[in-house]
Amino acid sequence: MVRLILLIAVAGIALILWHKITSTRGEERKKMVFWSIFGVIAMLLAFLAITGHLNVITAAIAGLVALLPRAMQLLKYLPFINRLYQQHGQQQAQQNQQDQAPPRGKQTMSTEQAMDVLGLKTGYSEEDVRQAHRRMMQKNHPDRGGSDYIAAQINTAKDVLLG
Repeated sequence: MVRLILLIAVAGIALILWHKITSTRGEERKKMVFWSIFGVIAMLLAFLAITGHLNVITAAIAGLVALLPRAMQLLKYLPFINRLYQQHGQQQAQQNQQDQAPPRGKQTMSTEQAMDVLGLKTGYSEEDVRQAHRRMMQKNHPDRGGSDYIAAQINTAKDVLLG
């Protein structure tokens, strides 16, 4: 019964606080949110102390204090990590731009260039083109460590020659 009364009291205080926070504006609202959070933390710590469960919080704080020097050493790497995130973002943006670029057509490669890419000589047949394409893709496929660009060139060469 006592727990139910406490639960209703906490819910009532939370609703009144919520109403006051939503009705205020500007700096007053920021102060009210800050003091509300501070009050909730203080009440939670008091509750844990009364119930005898404060040792969990104490152990967590002791662990954080013990790790604080190591964390301070890691802070010097923050600019490096920030640069990595920026470079990754730039690479993603460049890749998105490349993906959105219109695909190149067959006209960008001549028949002679296509024959050079596939290693064919004049007088080739369709079967020769297919075999050369298969052989080159087995060597240069991106899933096997090859280049996307070279694989695209091989595919374009096949399309040009088979027309």
